[in-house]
Amino acid sequence: MGAAAVALVAAACGSSVAPASPRSSSSSGAAPTASITVWWVTNGTNVNDMWDSIAKTFDAQHPGDNVTIDIQPSSNSYKQKLLTALAGSTPPALFFTWGGGPMQQYIAANSIQPMGDPGQSNAGNPSWKSDFLASSLQPVTFHGKIYGMPILGTQPVFFFYNKKVLSDAGLSFPTTFSALLNDCSTFNAKGITPIALGNADQWEGLMYLEYLADRIGGPQAFDNIQNNQANAWSQPAIQQALTDIQTLARDKCFNSGYDSVTYTNGSTDAMVYGGKAAMQLMGDWDLGGIQSDDPAIINSSGIGIGKFPTVTGGTGNPADLVGNTTSYTGLAAHISKAQTYVAEQFMQYFYTDAYATAEIANGQVPVISGTSSYLGSSSLASYLEPIYQDVANAPSFQYSWDQALGPTKATPMLSNLANVFELTETPQQMAAAMNPYQTSS
Repeated sequence: MGAAAVALVAAACGSSVAPASPRSSSSSGAAPTASITVWWVTNGTNVNDMWDSIAKTFDAQHPGDNVTIDIQPSSNSYKQKLLTALAGSTPPALFFTWGGGPMQQYIAANSIQPMGDPGQSNAGNPSWKSDFLASSLQPVTFHGKIYGMPILGTQPVFFFYNKKVLSDAGLSFPTTFSALLNDCSTFNAKGITPIALGNADQWEGLMYLEYLADRIGGPQAFDNIQNNQANAWSQPAIQQALTDIQTLARDKCFNSGYDSVTYTNGSTDAMVYGGKAAMQLMGDWDLGGIQSDDPAIINSSGIGIGKFPTVTGGTGNPADLVGNTTSYTGLAAHISKAQTYVAEQFMQYFYTDAYATAEIANGQVPVISGTSSYLGSSSLASYLEPIYQDVANAPSFQYSWDQALGPTKATPMLSNLANVFELTETPQQMAAAMNPYQTSS
């Protein structure tokens, strides 16, 4: 077990051990020293607050090294700012990033280098890779090399539902799409919004397309799109998924005005925990948001977690997941060998027990192998343990399409999909708009 996993397991046992020791020095004997900058995007949790203290402790234990943590604002411009910085002469040695399309862009620009162990000639094949769930490394593995280390918890998407609302309606969580549509009719008759949706930012609705496409056609449906198969948006699984989305809209399964409501202001969460809506499809970060606003409903296990329903005749495995496997830290290409050494040391060092504990306390599920053995100490254990097991056992964990495809395809995809949700664009029209992008890289 590598340094990262050792530290996390120590956290699980409740010990207060020091951060895991870095791996051995370079074969020449003396370890090189350097100053590096780390760009980290704030996500509004106390996990961020630990970066400075971890860096300072690292510096104290590694004379001559200096790690500066630069907290970047979370904004749509971050990716472009990062791309520009990586192409310059003084890029951040380590940086917060995503897998899939954005990372492919950095690789194509020769702005990122594969990760290894400090002082070792194993770039792209780090010894710590077995410490992480295999699904978490897929979005950062290209040409057989690993270009990023997981940095946050895994973020699969589920339905989060109000147990009391379903119970009062005499319903249990639907396991088939047809049952979901029937339940929508029941909730509407009772004056309850069946599904809370805020699609103003457009990414929220994408989760429905991702799951429906998988449940109907399996992972291959999206693989065909990602692999630039001609006319992939016209394939039956995608067309049926878009048609089913419009059925949800026409059957008034969503709250009115969903195209002008945003998830990020907490209004759709409030609909669910406040009993005005039965459920919401969202990443597991939703647990932290609900816990922050209404801890009582979380502490009483009043929120249920449901897998996306199956679709009659579909070939997808009901255990398949979609979402963000996790977020990552990348290693810049245009830095010195000494900076590369220190950066790789730091990445294997920062997984302290306090960091792991903070991840779990904020409703995150670390993507470290064996996480289930110590999630029981969390107040969210009844939620986090099943999520971890679902991730560990998922036949397929499909990375969010907007991240996997990159901005060239993702931007028009989200825009056209929003029109499908608004019933102003047919599935066939979306295919006609998106198929030309299948020839682009």
